[in-house]
Amino acid sequence: MRRRAFVTGLGVVSALGVGVDVFWRRLQRGETGLTVAGPPLAAQGARVVGAVREFNGAEYLRNERHARILNRSFELLVAAAALAAADASLSSSPITPQRLGVSIGIGPIDQFTDDLLAAAGKAQTPSGLDLRRFADAAANMYPLRRLRLLPNIGAALLSIEHNAMGPGLTLVSGHATGLQAVSEGLAMIRDGRVDAVLCGGVDARLTPTGLRIFGELCPLSPSADPDRACRPFDRDRNGVVAGEGAAVLVLEAEESARARAVEPYAELLHCASAGPTEGGCAESMRRAMHVAAARPSDVVVAHGEGGIQSDRLEGAALDLISPRCITSLQPAIGHTMNACGAMNLAAGCLILADDCVPPIRSLESAETTLPFAQHDVRASFHSVLVNAIEPDNVASSALLVRV
Repeated sequence: MRRRAFVTGLGVVSALGVGVDVFWRRLQRGETGLTVAGPPLAAQGARVVGAVREFNGAEYLRNERHARILNRSFELLVAAAALAAADASLSSSPITPQRLGVSIGIGPIDQFTDDLLAAAGKAQTPSGLDLRRFADAAANMYPLRRLRLLPNIGAALLSIEHNAMGPGLTLVSGHATGLQAVSEGLAMIRDGRVDAVLCGGVDARLTPTGLRIFGELCPLSPSADPDRACRPFDRDRNGVVAGEGAAVLVLEAEESARARAVEPYAELLHCASAGPTEGGCAESMRRAMHVAAARPSDVVVAHGEGGIQSDRLEGAALDLISPRCITSLQPAIGHTMNACGAMNLAAGCLILADDCVPPIRSLESAETTLPFAQHDVRASFHSVLVNAIEPDNVASSALLVRV
């Protein structure tokens, strides 16, 4: 018999704030965390961004020595994981270490760190870079700085911090990475390898280099108005707004959750992916819903990035499945890149737990007649479908159902 997997803990760090409560409260109110970008980012075409403000991830560490190897992504990740673990009562009702795994999707880490650029600056001469002077300057850099540049260190930190001695995975692919990491966690539980998994996604590329590359993949909105820069599915949308953040879920086998007497948010029924030649988003949604006996999904948390062509493609795919209601988070938190699928999944859990769909705050004139949430929708829903889509239409989808 296939093991059921429940979501028993949530941790979110986003432009809306730190923690699930502020994330959900501000989403329901139709607020935004987007702000005007500073000059270095504006020079790359990002005039508005979804940045996490007034935040120190080291405060969420159990072992303060780990603060020495934190980069921005790791800061966001350890905070989200600590919040999810607390939400699932992993300290007061722990899971056997060998039965607790980690599966994290993470965005590329900028290798051009401040200390490296400073060393290069000291070695500049009128004729170019003096390698001897650069070597002398680089010798004073922190010896363990390399650990800040390796993507797998994030998952390793979570394993150490939460005594998770089961399988540990790090995925670095694209905007579907967060959902793919959750899918791997679901497979671990279904295969009987673990009883619970800390899984999700993180990305922190609000740097000049990160945004220059991101802007090549997803055309950035030229708007300098945080209230109107990101407008998914609107006739007047004009581009994407970049953001940063992390979302971590505690995914747990049914028998473990019941033995620990924790209240689940939802059941994760299925995850699926599809490439562009297979049908992209339309096919990933079809595969995710296949196990639901052809019952249409009540709610879709769409990728909804605000791109002219990308929203049109996703809208056509959504039209095929006839949902009751569609929402998108990006006008509130920006495109969190490799974390966006996990962010959407966290919102899907809260929709089922709270019987409320938050609005697409900036949608004024929809391009299609799909049932978009233009105000908060309060009703009881059975299922939520979640999407994350790459620029080339590689897509991942996940289906949540009420427990």
